[in-house]
Amino acid sequence: MIQVGDGVVFVKDGARGIVINIDQERCQVLWEDDFVSWEQREWLIVTTIEQTERRER
Repeated sequence: MIQVGDGVVFVKDGARGIVINIDQERCQVLWEDDFVSWEQREWLIVTTIEQTERRER
């Protein structure tokens, strides 16, 4: 279950962000490029900081 403060990855393009608000089946996400948008939960995968750091190496 996605919660406010979770790190997420957008399934379609791999963009990473942080959930800042939740409204039923949509999540408002602050993306790594400082863009904010509302996305359907099914397009988001919760990730951990450790997983994100491994991808960058």
